[in-house]
Amino acid sequence: MTEADPGLDLLATIESGRADRRILEFAARGFVPLPPEELVRAVASVVQSKEAEFAALAEETFRTLDVGAIIGAVRMEGILPGQLDVIARRTVEPRVLEPLIRARAVPDETLAWLAERIGPDLQDILVTNQVRLLASPYIVERLFENPHLSADIRRRADEFLEEFFLKKVREEADTALEEALEEAEEAEGGDEAGGGEAESSLPGPDEEVEDERTKSLFARLSALNVVQRIRLAYKGNREERLFMVRDRNRLVCSAVLKSPKTSESDIEAIANLKSVSEDVLRIIATNRQWTRKYAVILALVKNPRSPVDVTMSLVNRLQAKDQKTLASDRNVPDAVRSFARRVVARRDV
Repeated sequence: MTEADPGLDLLATIESGRADRRILEFAARGFVPLPPEELVRAVASVVQSKEAEFAALAEETFRTLDVGAIIGAVRMEGILPGQLDVIARRTVEPRVLEPLIRARAVPDETLAWLAERIGPDLQDILVTNQVRLLASPYIVERLFENPHLSADIRRRADEFLEEFFLKKVREEADTALEEALEEAEEAEGGDEAGGGEAESSLPGPDEEVEDERTKSLFARLSALNVVQRIRLAYKGNREERLFMVRDRNRLVCSAVLKSPKTSESDIEAIANLKSVSEDVLRIIATNRQWTRKYAVILALVKNPRSPVDVTMSLVNRLQAKDQKTLASDRNVPDAVRSFARRVVARRDV
C-alpha cells in the first residue's frame, strides 16, 4: 500500500486507539476492508483494547481467522509487540509460533510465557536466540518450568547458564579481587609514606554486626533481583549459598551447585534439605564425584523430594542396614520403599 492508501490509514487509526466506536465494532467483527494479514492486526488490536464489549467480539473473530493470514501478520514489518502477544497467547499452531518467536518485536514477557508451554521443536528455536536470552535471563528461568522440556534443551540451557552467566560472575569476581589487591597495595604504600594508618572507608566490625542484626538473611536476600542472586549464589558464603539453593529460580540454584566454594560437605547438606527442588537433587544424584560419598547417596535416597527415577538406582548402593531401614521408612515415596523391601527380601533368601 502507498502512504495515501485509506486501508493503511484505517489500520493505523485502529492500532493507535483513535478509531471511533463504530469502526472498532466493525474491526472486532472482522468487517473492515483490509487485506487478511492487516485484518489480523486490527482484530488483535481490538482484543487488547480497553473496550471490553468489543474485545469479547474480537476474541470470537480471532478464532475464525485463517492461519495463513496470521502467519502473514506475524511476518509483517511494523507489527506491534502487543499484537504479537495477543497472537502468541491464542494459538498453538507451530507455523505461527515459529516466526513469532524469531520476531524482533515480540516482548520478552511473551517469550517467557511461551517458554513454559511450547514443545521441543519450538524450544530449540527459543534457546537459539542467545542474544535475547542474555538480555532477559528470566526467559530461561521460565523455560525450566515447562513440563515438556526435552533433555537436550535442558542441557543446552545449562550450558548457556555456564557460558554466559557463571563465566561472567567469575570474571567479575576476579576483577574485584585484582582491584582489592591494588587498593590494598596503594593503602600500604600510603601508610609507609605518611607513617600513619590509612582511614578505612568500610564500616567497622561493630557497624557490620549491628547492620546484620537489623536485617535477617531472608530479608536481605529476597530483596535481590535474579542477576544479583546468581552472583551471590556463586560467590556468597556458605549460609548464603545454602539459602540460595532453595531459590525457585533454576539459574540461582545451578549457580550454587557450580560454585567453586561449594564443597562436598555442602552437597551433603543440600541433599538432606527437604525444601530444594527436584532439579537440584537430580543434578546431585547424577554427579559421579558427589555420589562417591556414601552420606550423599543416603541423604538423596531418604529425601522425599528426590526424583524416584534417580534414587531407585541408588538403593542398591546402600549398606544392608540402611536398606532395611529404608524398607520401612514411610517418609520416602512408596515406590522407593517397595523397591528397598524387594532388595532386602532377595538378599535374605
